[in-house]
Amino acid sequence: MNSEEFLHILNEAMSFASIGLVRYRMNGEILFIDRNALKLFEVDNIYSSPEEVIGKKISDLQRYILPPGSIRKRLQEEGALKAFEYPLETIQGNKKWFLHHSYLTRDEQLQEDCIQVILQDITELKETKINLEWAVNRFEAILNTVNKIAIQSFDKNYNIIIWNKYSENLYGFKVNDIKNLDDLKNCYSPHQIETLKSHLNQLFNGKRINGLFLWDIRNKNGQEKWIHFTLMPVVRENKVDEVLCIQIDTTEEFQQRKERDKILAQMEHVRRLESIGVLASGIAHEFNNILMGIMGHAELALMNSENLPKRVQDNLEQIRKSTERAAKLTRQLLTYSGKEREAIQIFDFNDMVNHTVETYSPSLHKGVRLLQQIQPNLPLIEGDSSQIHQSISHLLLNALESLPPEGGTITVQTGKKTLTQKDLENLRFADRAKSGEFLFVSISDTGCGIKEEDIERIFEPFVSSKFLGRGLGLASVSGVIRTHKGAIQLKTKLGQGSTFTLFFPCFGAEKERDFSNKTKILVIDDEEDVQKFFNVILQKEGYEVINAINGIEGIEKVKIYKEQIQLIILDIKLPDLNGIETLRQIRRFLPNTPVIVSTGYSEESINTFDNKLKISDFISKPFGTKDILRKISMLISTSDEKNNT
Repeated sequence: MNSEEFLHILNEAMSFASIGLVRYRMNGEILFIDRNALKLFEVDNIYSSPEEVIGKKISDLQRYILPPGSIRKRLQEEGALKAFEYPLETIQGNKKWFLHHSYLTRDEQLQEDCIQVILQDITELKETKINLEWAVNRFEAILNTVNKIAIQSFDKNYNIIIWNKYSENLYGFKVNDIKNLDDLKNCYSPHQIETLKSHLNQLFNGKRINGLFLWDIRNKNGQEKWIHFTLMPVVRENKVDEVLCIQIDTTEEFQQRKERDKILAQMEHVRRLESIGVLASGIAHEFNNILMGIMGHAELALMNSENLPKRVQDNLEQIRKSTERAAKLTRQLLTYSGKEREAIQIFDFNDMVNHTVETYSPSLHKGVRLLQQIQPNLPLIEGDSSQIHQSISHLLLNALESLPPEGGTITVQTGKKTLTQKDLENLRFADRAKSGEFLFVSISDTGCGIKEEDIERIFEPFVSSKFLGRGLGLASVSGVIRTHKGAIQLKTKLGQGSTFTLFFPCFGAEKERDFSNKTKILVIDDEEDVQKFFNVILQKEGYEVINAINGIEGIEKVKIYKEQIQLIILDIKLPDLNGIETLRQIRRFLPNTPVIVSTGYSEESINTFDNKLKISDFISKPFGTKDILRKISMLISTSDEKNNT
């Protein structure tokens, strides 16, 4: 093969491989260029032969994308460049990529260094690579920005290949902290890990599985999460190369559904209570009339039972006792339904709890310790003291019965707590309660606890966590709570004990949130007839009357209403705390509010009172309507003028 044939074959091979040669001086002047290079630069339709290009500058054949002279500068520093990916724009305006090899060589004729360049067109390959990188970046962007979707993948050895950003958020593990499925043993149960491995093995062996399942997991921080799993095989060369695991975080939706079911269950329970209430109130009257007839005739028979045999007398006594039990059951049923509320009183909550515990203490055997944690100075409470006493007694009895035979500890605690509407939503029987300040009594035991399946049933009538048929104990407690617009909290753990907490609104808490725009007058008098008198005449004149039957209650009303009270009518002779001492304490909260003293003393006796009490006026009993209304009108007008100046 001669040299011409060899050159022909070489040029043909270089043309096929899109390889061109260029040699130019350091100033960019072209010394040599072949036809392939003309094609690569897309100037072969401008110059018919390489000779026409000799002497032109390399910049005449291209538009620079990189800074002009950057390759020459690098060659001067390094001497050679290998496989450098070089972008440019042709004279025709097309962007091209070249694999650029260049080196410095000595031109003997010119006696100077020049640059020898070997170019290979890689535009198509580069565009494919750029598109592939773009596709990968787009996939990673989608992978890491999808909300509530954790995307993972596993190989045959359960190694984790993909672990996207939401997987990090969901599980609490960073991508570098998690390598294998077994690293998730604190998130999955052993059964879940074995199940997932079994599913993966089936997919790698070409089998199919059910596509979707729901799991309850725990993340690194111990938070409960609910996720839907989907497993999808990834096939490469007709074999399953990896398995994608798509996990949709449905925790929020699951909790919302759970909360919705809870609310619906509460509504159903309230509806059932109301239905029972309607039924109970409907039959109570007739039922009690029947019981009254039975009891009355039994007692009449007992009154004339001297000539009756002893056995008959015993039978009559048993009829009377059974009738009393039936009447008590009717009252308990009304209490459970929230329809029974008898004597409404204002009383000290701690006194009530202490009295109940003291009444109950003698029935405790030696192995039982009863601890009391009573928070002092709690506000007053308004309600039926006998019902609340009975409710606490029921809880104490339940606590005692839950203890083992050898005994245990029962703890009774009182306190005050602010409950928001959200707090109330998480408590039981709070459908009538409103957010605000609540007093609570909490009764804890170290007993057997309550089974989960029994928790929702223990407040139903005639149901007990120990055995059926106990009666209306906890059921009536729930009724008392609803009647008093309170709530119940239950915490229990099997084998460790239970804590029942009863919440009751503080006295005046509801009134404090519902102030009227009317002028408010506080009347402190222990005489019921006097209170009725003031209620009638003052309400007729458009005033709002706040009643207090003693000094302690009057002080509490002042704490509740404060500056809303614009005048006080105070009886000097009060039980327990007299009027003077009551006024002295009121002045700590209302130093300038007008006060009319209602007294049987003479007018001159007013001078004997302490001037610091700031008594505005007094009226002697008995007094007429016109006199008291005139004094009230004058004092309120004077007070308004002072406030406006």
